[in-house]
Order: sequence, then structure tokens, then C-alpha cells
Amino acid sequence: MKTLTFFGILFMDIFTIIIGILAYLIGAIPTGYLIAKLKGINDIRAHGSGNIGATNVSRVLGKTYFFLIFFLDAGKAFLYIQLLKPYFDLSYLCIFASLLLFGNGCSIFLQGSGGKGVATLFGLLMALNTYTALILFGIWALLLLITHTVGVASAGAAPFLPLYAYLMNQPPLLFLFSLFAALWIIQSHRANIQAYWNNR
Repeated sequence: MKTLTFFGILFMDIFTIIIGILAYLIGAIPTGYLIAKLKGINDIRAHGSGNIGATNVSRVLGKTYFFLIFFLDAGKAFLYIQLLKPYFDLSYLCIFASLLLFGNGCSIFLQGSGGKGVATLFGLLMALNTYTALILFGIWALLLLITHTVGVASAGAAPFLPLYAYLMNQPPLLFLFSLFAALWIIQSHRANIQAYWNNR
């Protein structure tokens, strides 16, 4: 019985590691880069802001591609976490979500470059806590109306994520993920914030 228990635990540990690696790899799939390449743009990073995300790709290919790339990036994050929910508790789900977000921003397929994580984070939040995702989207939309800049609205909305998690007394691990995600979004939009303030 002890031997079976040992091998059962070992199997679960290995399985969890594989799930974590897959989370990173799924997040690392450079959706915007690949779609731009299919449309004849060899490297979208050489255009616009140099980012592979929905906003920059839409500047080059048109607004339709913003919604396509946003949906795909958010969708793959949402589906992966949603599929894991019956098998893992919240602590593991938050770890996998963090790996997905990290993969999006530091893709092994692009030698460490990547997107800014907004669409991926939205998909993750929709899977982890749909109500939180909708609240944050409302704040983002309001800031977009005020600033008329997607990047600044994203960075401005990010701090409300851990604040909301704290005020609503959400589980500690969800708060920690919210804090990590907020810092990640703000850091990835540093240039947008600087440019906005310089142009005021």
C-alpha cells in the first residue's frame, strides 16, 4: 500500500509538472506573430510598436485583426484553465495561470519576446473568476474612453485587480496571482505610459 501511495504521489508530481510546462507553452504560442506571418508580414515586431499583440497587429492589418487575435489569445488561456478546473484546486490553477501569462510575454518560440498579456489575462480571469474579469473590463473600458489609448487603459486598470481581490476577501492565492498579473501588465506597458505622459 505504501509503495502504491509513493508511486501515486510521484505520478501526480510528474503530471503536475507536465501540465505546468504545457501551460507555459500554450501561453507562448505567438498568435499575433503567426497570423501576421500568414498575411505576408515576415516579422510583426519590425512594424509599429514592435509588439506581437492584438493592438499592434491591428495597426498594420486592420481593426478586424484586433478582435481575432484578442479572442484567440484570451480563448486559449480560458480553455486551458477551464479544462483543468475539475482536476486541480485553486492554488494549482493560479500557478498554471501565472505560467500562461509568463509564456505570453516571454515566448520560447520568439527567443524570449512576446505580447503584453492583456488578452491572456482576460481569458485567465474569465476562467478563474468571471465576475472579477467583467469588473476589470468595465474599468478598462472607462479608462479607454478617458485616455483613448489601449495600453494606458490596460496599465491603469491593472492595479484595480489586486485591490478588488483584497477588498472582496478573495482567497490568498488568487490575491497573489492578481498582484503578480497587475505588476506584469504595468511593467509590460511602461513605454505606453511614458509616451502618454510625454504627449500631454
